[in-house]
Amino acid sequence: MPPIVFTCAHVLIDGYDFSQQFTDLEVNRASEDLDVSGMGSNTRKHKGGVHDVSITGKGHLSLESSQMDPVIFGKVGTDAQLVTAFVNGIPWVACSTTGGYGVSVVSLKHTPGGSYGTLLPFDLDIKAQGDLVHAVVLDNALSTQWQPGANNGTAVPLSTSGMSTGEKLYGGFHITAMSTALAGAGVTAVIAAASSSGFATSNTRITFSAKTCKSGTWATPIASSALSTDQPFVRAVITLATSTAVSTGNVASGLVWVGHQ
Repeated sequence: MPPIVFTCAHVLIDGYDFSQQFTDLEVNRASEDLDVSGMGSNTRKHKGGVHDVSITGKGHLSLESSQMDPVIFGKVGTDAQLVTAFVNGIPWVACSTTGGYGVSVVSLKHTPGGSYGTLLPFDLDIKAQGDLVHAVVLDNALSTQWQPGANNGTAVPLSTSGMSTGEKLYGGFHITAMSTALAGAGVTAVIAAASSSGFATSNTRITFSAKTCKSGTWATPIASSALSTDQPFVRAVITLATSTAVSTGNVASGLVWVGHQ
């Protein structure tokens, strides 16, 4: 694979796509270094400990409503925020899993300000509250919006037959925009599994509760024992409420991903 020029990262934080405000992004996954050396050894011995995950970023600050500063300012110290980062663009559905990472986090630091005469910068530091997961995009509606009714995503072959007993199924759901009328009716999503890409029959594996505003949801991980090994295909189904109170022209934007490890 040729070298990658780092120009197309995307950063979704809960219900916001702040990609264009970032100039620097780092996804850090590490393990604690434990010293297991004992008497009689001439070489110090090390053992990997628990994992530690953080995401750091820098960029140009925006003080406008619903932009970086007003949103992140209120999120410092807030638990269970969903952050999904793509370091080389958002992969096409069912084509590539490379470069997507999802994690539930707490925001620890938001530092605005810098040197005189420069574009007003920010510095962001967030820490994981769970596993960092390779995110496989099931439905990307950041540009092409979801329509009223059920929106069936592309079937993706995410094999569960090779999952060990210690692995889990993960999912994330971002809503970055929705029509005003939907705020009273809601947008729901599920991740379903089937034995073939045609989805003649399927079983729901992850259910996201109805959302009535821009938001991000980290699904409760599903143990491998609750999954069927003969249903390797997964897809997202996003449903926009339809009723006499909700116009058929209402739409929503966002992204759904899945992963297992």
